[in-house]
Formats: sequence, structure tokens, C-alpha cells
Amino acid sequence: MRRRGHFARLLVAAFGLAGLAGCSHAQGSPPAAAPQPADGALAVRRGTLRPQLLLSGEIRAAAAVPLVTPASPDFQLTLTWLAEDGSTVAAGQPVAQFDNSTFVAQVEEKRSAVTAAEAELARLRADGLAKLADLAFAVEQKRHDLAKARTAAAVPAELLSAFDYQDLQLKLKSAETELAKAEQDLATERGAGAADLGVQEVALAKARRELAAAESGVRDFTVRAPRAGTVLIADHPWEGRKVQVSDNLWPGMAVATLPDLSSTLVEAALSDVDDGRVAPGMAAACIVDAFPDEVYAGRVAEVAAVARESGRSALLRYFPVRIELAPLPPSRRNRLRPGMSVRVEIAAAPVRDALLVPRAALDLASRPPRALLAGGGAAAVRLGPCDSFWCVAESGVTAGQALRRRGAGEG
Repeated sequence: MRRRGHFARLLVAAFGLAGLAGCSHAQGSPPAAAPQPADGALAVRRGTLRPQLLLSGEIRAAAAVPLVTPASPDFQLTLTWLAEDGSTVAAGQPVAQFDNSTFVAQVEEKRSAVTAAEAELARLRADGLAKLADLAFAVEQKRHDLAKARTAAAVPAELLSAFDYQDLQLKLKSAETELAKAEQDLATERGAGAADLGVQEVALAKARRELAAAESGVRDFTVRAPRAGTVLIADHPWEGRKVQVSDNLWPGMAVATLPDLSSTLVEAALSDVDDGRVAPGMAAACIVDAFPDEVYAGRVAEVAAVARESGRSALLRYFPVRIELAPLPPSRRNRLRPGMSVRVEIAAAPVRDALLVPRAALDLASRPPRALLAGGGAAAVRLGPCDSFWCVAESGVTAGQALRRRGAGEG
């Protein structure tokens, strides 16, 4: 796997080679280039230049499954273990592990709280049943007393003395009052007992939820692969590197991805000086650095409309170019891994009837570039596209002008 840093270095190299020739591996038969100038016969000539643009890029996956930092009440989670970048995992296999020591300690505490809540609920139910049984017995006893009082009070007044009759009537009223009070006490206890049980059931449900959350935290702090695939470690959003063990990450922050290898494409960088020279639909030859003897055919699918600033220098800007690869057999497709660096060769539009200057007679290190004259001295030139041997001169020289080869001390 190639790192992004390598991609950035290739990007800088691409800026230096912008507009220059790539390699001769273009798809199909490459267009004929201008002939190489012979030694000792360097001169400006008029002809047609068929340049190839050389871009640097890397393999990307159009689709991927993100693996993120789990949800947690904590502000940050510490990464304690991480699978190797580029490793292959099976479905359900761990990919990352976060510090769950807090939740492990909480699990036993929450289990004890659940046990205590269950015991308290059982005690309340037992006490409530006992109280209700006592009150129900008291109600039945009062009913029996009321029945006796009614029987006694039913004796005709003429058979009793006035005092006894009034006493029996008072006892009947007292028995009715005591029965009503006993029934009220039973109803009140039923309501209060149900309320106490309801409160305790809520407390038990809360304790169980907290235990489940703690147990879930222990499990969820291990990020597992939802399917088989290749692990691609995510970039740290502001550290300029891959995520690594001991990083403190926020919930929801990407840790890794499982790219879909069947959707691989190439993302390349086009120097802003070559703006307009690459368009969607152009054929591209992609040479993966890991397999330099193989050429992967592709086609430009998209060129970004806005240039981006290079991470290496604020003075360098590039247009992202997305290149879709031609269908590949599984044996070749499965060898490609996201992050592999790629050299992309795109045949640019030919420049016809142009003044061509041999590259061997150019001092490209000077600003502006100079054409080295045969009689000595040099002429500043404005250059257009180049191939391996020639550059288009837009000004500064004339057709047939003799030139000399660049020496060791000249750029």
C-alpha cells in the first residue's frame, strides 16, 4: 500500500512534469511523435507535436463501508488496538478496540444495582401481600361483627328495655362505621401498595437499562467488520497521517473503511498549468507502481471544475481527475488496493504546425526558460506542451535557427 505522503510527492513530481511526455505504454498504438533530433544538428523546426500528459494518482474505491468510533457519553475515546492497514478480515472480526475500562467497572456496579432493585421489589410485593391479607381479614371480621349487630338490633323494641334497645342500635351503627373504615383501609393500602410497586418497578427498569448500556459499551467498544473485506485505515482529519493506536477520537469519527474492490478507480492530479488539456472521455493508460509491467486501460470520467491547493505547497494547485478503469477479471481486479500509487498517461490533443525546439537545447531551470543558441548565448522563450524530445516554442525563436546542446553546468 502506498501512503498519502507518497501520493503528495508524486503530485509535486507531476507539477514539475506537467505537459511533458509520459511513457510509451498508452492504450492501443501510440500516436507518432516528432523524431528525436540527431546529435550536432540541433535546430528549431516546424512540425506537429503529439504530447502525452503524465499524471500521478492513486487507486481509490468508489464505494466503501465506513467503520466509526462508537457512541459514548464520553467526549473522547482512546484507541487501544487497530488492525493492520491493508489486512484482510472476515465478517464479525474485530477491526478496532477502544478503551472500555470505565464500562467494565460499571458493569459489576450496575449488576449489583439491578440485584438490589429486584430484591426491594420482591420485598415490597411480599409486604404488600401480607398487609392486604391482614386488612382483608379485618374487613371480613367487621362484616361478621356487623351481621351480629344487625341480628341483635332487629329485636323489637317492646321486648327490650329502652336502654338495651338504644344500646343495640348504637352498636349496629358502630359496626357499620368500623366495616366502612376497614374497607377504606383495604382500598387505601391497595392503592399505596400499587404506587410503591410502580415506583420500584421504574427504578428496576432504569437499573436494567443502565446495566444493558454498560454491557453494550463493553461490546460496542470493539468495532467489528460488518462483512469480509480489506481494511483501509482512515486519515486523521487534522494530523496529516493515518489514525493510530493511542489517538483520542470523537464518537462518529471514522477509524477505517472496508472498500468495495469491485468499484476501484483512479484519482489523479492535473496541474493547473494544463487546465483544459484533459476532458471526460479521453483514454488513459494506468500503470500501478506495484505492477510496473502491466497497463490498466481506463477512461477519464470527470475533471473537477475548481483547482485545489496542494498539501505540499500553497503555490501548487491541481484539478482532481477521476479515471474509471475498464472491466477487469477478478484475478487482476483483486490485486488492486486503495492507496496504491499510479502513473497515468493521457494522449493530449496534437499541436500542429508549431515551432519545435529540441529539449536538449533548452535551459528549463531558468525563469523564463531559455533556448541555447549555436553561436553562444541564449534566447528567452515561452514554451507550450512538450514530449520526450521536443517542446513547442510560442515565442523567442524562429524556424531553422541553430541551437547547441545543453552543457553539464546548464539546467
